[in-house]
Amino acid sequence: MDKFRKKIDRIDDKLVKLLDERMGLAFEIGRVKKEKKLQVLDAGREKEVFEHIESLPKETIRDDEVKELFEHIITISRRHGERGLH
Repeated sequence: MDKFRKKIDRIDDKLVKLLDERMGLAFEIGRVKKEKKLQVLDAGREKEVFEHIESLPKETIRDDEVKELFEHIITISRRHGERGLH
């Protein structure tokens, strides 16, 4: 059991690092959108993201579960983008 938990901890470390990087990019995108007077919400881009993640190969996680995770990630990313507007 400990072996599996340690593996999960290492994966969590990587996930947090990657999410932090993603949020930093969302903030920068918000700054660019502010300069170009664009809205943070880009429904077309979000649709592309969902189509992309659905096309990725998966062994265990289902498409609806990945979509649910990314809905939260995108919501938080949008908030970071909005911070870049100010």
